[in-house]
Amino acid sequence: MKKNLHKYYYLFILLLAGTFGVIAQPPAPLPPPPGLPINDGVLFLGIAALSYGIFTIYNHTKKRKSLG
Repeated sequence: MKKNLHKYYYLFILLLAGTFGVIAQPPAPLPPPPGLPINDGVLFLGIAALSYGIFTIYNHTKKRKSLG
């Protein structure tokens, strides 16, 4: 009876070690939020391009009106 008991003892130790190994792992990183990742540089370039486009169209229509 005692010879069989050590087999279960080692199994219990392995199970315990595996459980604490899983618990001790760092948590998984959070997934990124939905949507496109836009940093400040891309946002600045987008606003600059939009402003330039609006300014150009405005000047173009103003010149056409003044030409008659």
